[in-house]
Amino acid sequence: MDPPPLSGPARRRGPGVRRLARELALRLLFQRDLEGGPPAATAETFEAVFSPENDPENALELSAREFARAWPLARELFFGVAAAQAGLDAEIGRAAVNWTLGRMSPVDRGLIRLAYYEMLHRGDIPARVSLNEALEIAKSYGDDDSVAFINGVLDCLLRGLTAPAEPQAI
Repeated sequence: MDPPPLSGPARRRGPGVRRLARELALRLLFQRDLEGGPPAATAETFEAVFSPENDPENALELSAREFARAWPLARELFFGVAAAQAGLDAEIGRAAVNWTLGRMSPVDRGLIRLAYYEMLHRGDIPARVSLNEALEIAKSYGDDDSVAFINGVLDCLLRGLTAPAEPQAI
C-alpha cells in the first residue's frame, strides 16, 4: 500500500512550507521508529530515496522545488526531536494517562513528539498552532482515533506549559 500523498486534499491548494516540512519530519520520525539507528543515517537514506531527483516514481508527489524548500526545516525538526527525544518522551509518558509510548501507533507517537518539540523549542510558532497542525496531519496519516488521542495528550502537555507557576514559600 502506498503512503498517502503529502497533505492529501490540501495539496491542491498548495500547502505551506511548514506543513510540508512537518509531514516530511513525521515520515522521518516514522522511519526512524521502525528501523532504529542514528538520525543522520535515517535522514540520509530518506533523502537518497525520496528526493524528487532520486525518486523516478515521485512517491511523495512533491516537485523538486517543494522538496528543496521544505527539506531544511524538516531536517531541523527531525534532528531537534531526535536530540530532545528522551525528555519529550518522559513528559509525553506522564501526559498520556494509561498509555505507554510503546502502545501508541508510530504515527501518533511521532506527531505528538513533533508538536511537543515545537511547543517547547520553537518560539516562533504559537503552541496552539503546533497542536492544530498535528491534528490536521493526523487526519491524513492517523487512524480513526488519532485526532482525539493526540488532542488529549497535547492539550494536557500544553496546559502544563501554560499553567501559572506555583507560588514559592518564603
